[in-house]
Amino acid sequence: MSYPEYTSGYWYPNNFAEPVIWMPVVFAYSLIISGSALLFIAYLAYMLGIMRRVMSLMLVFGLSMFLVILLGPLADLRAPDNAWKLMIGPRVLPSEASPGFSLIAFQGAIAWPLVALISIVFTLLYFSYPLHLRYMETGNPVYRILSLGVSDERKYAALEKPLKVLAFIGSVLLITWLVYPATLFMQTSNFVWVNSMALPFIFFVEEILMDIAIIVLAIWILKVVKLEFNSIKPFIAIIAIVSAAAIVSLLIQVGTWYFMFGGSPYYLAFTHLYGFISLALILYLIAFASSLLSARYISLSIVASIAGILGVVVSRWNFIVKAQEVSVTGLGVIEAHIPLIEYALIAGIFAIGVFLIIVLGSVFPVGFEFKRGEGL
Repeated sequence: MSYPEYTSGYWYPNNFAEPVIWMPVVFAYSLIISGSALLFIAYLAYMLGIMRRVMSLMLVFGLSMFLVILLGPLADLRAPDNAWKLMIGPRVLPSEASPGFSLIAFQGAIAWPLVALISIVFTLLYFSYPLHLRYMETGNPVYRILSLGVSDERKYAALEKPLKVLAFIGSVLLITWLVYPATLFMQTSNFVWVNSMALPFIFFVEEILMDIAIIVLAIWILKVVKLEFNSIKPFIAIIAIVSAAAIVSLLIQVGTWYFMFGGSPYYLAFTHLYGFISLALILYLIAFASSLLSARYISLSIVASIAGILGVVVSRWNFIVKAQEVSVTGLGVIEAHIPLIEYALIAGIFAIGVFLIIVLGSVFPVGFEFKRGEGL
């Protein structure tokens, strides 16, 4: 069977009916997944005994975003009436009905519930004694229930080892989320995703960048630590490192595309992404330069954070939405029309995440600190 050739290249008939298969709500999904990276950083920080003054902030933000992760794929399901089957009967391993390993089933039905349960237990134990202190101040019985009976510092200190065990298990499970959904996209027939070998690393550094940038902005807004450079120095250093890594990884990916397809008709498929990649590179460069200058002008840490977040947003939209405008053959590009309802779904998912941050932030005493020789 031959396919018609159009001025923009070769296209399958179904591409004209629906060029974007994974709707833009998955773009929100990929950003909300950054909550897993924030939990991962929090667990590592706890095991290493660092960043304790902002540990409560990272837990509240990370848990809030992680709990709404599954809303992304659920909002994009073409058969939502069958969604419940994934949770009670995931087909992870190969079978006659479902050949191959199902990464979606593993992440959604196994990895997510396990990490969610561990994170909820860890958060409750971590805030147990501070919640008891709040109960003593307010007399609210809700705080007494949530304190889990941890009513003195001796009992709270005894939780150190169990919390480290939970942090270790949680961090191991979260590794699978740090390169997801990039690894999922690379298993599809999308021409750009299949030929983007650096995509998992790009997504990984972008998740770290976005999370740390959010924490820096939250520190400025909530003032959980003293606003001086030494207080936010570790976070600014991370922003500088990961923004530089994001620049390098994007340039390596562009160079790989040129090395593999330069001079061929397929190369036009990748140049379709270059406009957004250029914008992302500029934003990452601003984040990198601003983070370096923050030692002298601390207010530039705000610029570094905002530029980093915007760079991740632009890059994710480019790799998730713009990449799907390329034909599966790699020989055609067609601009997709995005219905307004998709933008409403994107906003709705973020709104639920923000709502959970507000709720958890009002329940748990964000910003508490115990003088036990723990440094930021």
